[in-house]
Amino acid sequence: MADHALPPFLRTSPPPTAPPSHARLQALYASTSAQRGTNPTGYAANSQWWASVIEETLRSGWINSGGHTDDSEGDRLVLRVNDGLLGRLEDGQGVRPKGIGGVIETLVTATPPVLHPLQHFFASQIPLRAPPSLTSRFIGRPLWWAVSQLNPFGGAGDKVEKEEVLWTRYGKGKEYVHMSLVERTAASFTAYMIKNPMLSYTTSLFDIDSFRETFGAACFPLSASAKKLPDGKHRLSRRDVEVLIKWLSRDCGLIVTDGTIIKVLEADQVAADHPINEADRGAVSVSNALRKVEKQILGIEEQIEQSQAKAKTHLSLNQKNIAMSYLRSKKQLEDLLYKRVGSSEQLRAVIRSIDQAKGDVEIMTAYETSTATLSSVLSHPSLSLDRIAETTDALAEAMADQEEIDQAVRLGGEVAMGSKRVEVDEEDLAAELEGLVQEETIRAAAESAKKQAEEEERKRVAKAAEFAQLQEENKVRSEPAVDGSDSAPTGQKTIGASNNVKKSTEEGVWETRYEEAQARKKEETQRAEGERLKRDENRVAAE
Repeated sequence: MADHALPPFLRTSPPPTAPPSHARLQALYASTSAQRGTNPTGYAANSQWWASVIEETLRSGWINSGGHTDDSEGDRLVLRVNDGLLGRLEDGQGVRPKGIGGVIETLVTATPPVLHPLQHFFASQIPLRAPPSLTSRFIGRPLWWAVSQLNPFGGAGDKVEKEEVLWTRYGKGKEYVHMSLVERTAASFTAYMIKNPMLSYTTSLFDIDSFRETFGAACFPLSASAKKLPDGKHRLSRRDVEVLIKWLSRDCGLIVTDGTIIKVLEADQVAADHPINEADRGAVSVSNALRKVEKQILGIEEQIEQSQAKAKTHLSLNQKNIAMSYLRSKKQLEDLLYKRVGSSEQLRAVIRSIDQAKGDVEIMTAYETSTATLSSVLSHPSLSLDRIAETTDALAEAMADQEEIDQAVRLGGEVAMGSKRVEVDEEDLAAELEGLVQEETIRAAAESAKKQAEEEERKRVAKAAEFAQLQEENKVRSEPAVDGSDSAPTGQKTIGASNNVKKSTEEGVWETRYEEAQARKKEETQRAEGERLKRDENRVAAE
């Protein structure tokens, strides 16, 4: 189906609901309350479709802003049912839906109602979603059930009112609060307060305008289907804020209001304990004065910039007198700005003093409470000085008795086990200990001797290898020439033989010296080990 054939509310981005087919759209516009008897299932589906359209177009601001989503002043929680509503719901050919009266009736009479009359919403002093009373549960509902059983099969007895009657009863300019949107707005308010708690006394106080300025956009109702809002400004209107304040104070207990001043409560505060008082009104008055001065400062700064720009413009046109006039105005504005900035600082100081005083009151209240609590605890009879001395003395006696009993039990056990005790000879224990010490000494000496023998064997092998290498080198040097002839003179042979004998004799001497040194080293090591073992033996015996 072409976009130009769709109703205007279905051409928005995003649309409030998926655009139906052309035939389905015609059926929706032709649906009336007469279908309740002929096709109740189809009528219920059509009513549900129109209910979702009304809810989403109301939330997005389209239905109450003349079709312009960038109008931030349109109501988002209050629906006015009049001819203007029908005009905004026209299709592409200018055809208006015929069954809106029945749809409104369904939403008003649902349990719980989706639409609640605006006048009754503000007039009611009890929560609208309060649990049913005993009267309604045990009398009203059974009576209604008994009446309904008079004609359990329906038929000719069921009276379906005409669409004109329903429109007259529920339309014709009547206004309703959309309860689902109100509840979701309250949920958004709660979530916002969790993320942005009030840090001081004065920041928790508002009038309607400042409340709207703070929460009008932050606490916007979320969509049940997670639909995004179209581009544009989205903020609760003043009447929306009044509806939200009524709901938060009466049905949720999150704020306190007297109709003019709004106080946001902390999580542990009860509304009945924190009524609006003169201090609250005075704090709101100071805060409003500060906001007004801050707006004046912004306006004066803007005027100073404009005067400066105009002075430059006229000076470029050689209009010095006019330029001088604008400069004079600029100087006056700068002087006024200086005064307004000073006033704003004074007002901020007053607000800080109010917050400090409020904090001091809370601290003193805490001191008083803690003092009363501590006094109550200390006044307990068990904490009197005489009772404490008596208790500690009794405890000391009990501990002494316990020690005597423990000693008596231990001695009695020793007496009872006396016949079975094994007598131990101290001399035998000393002899056994001496034997253990000697065994340990012998074992340590054996291990030391084994290690020393291994070390000597290693050195001997290394020395033999070195000696063999020297012999090999001497053999190579003493071999005859290549041709096999003994070319050396006889004298030279004799000298060489004598040199070999000398070398052998020197090697024997060095070997003897090396062995003697190793023997002395071994004896010294054994002597030191024996002395160490003797010292250990004496130490063990002494212990």
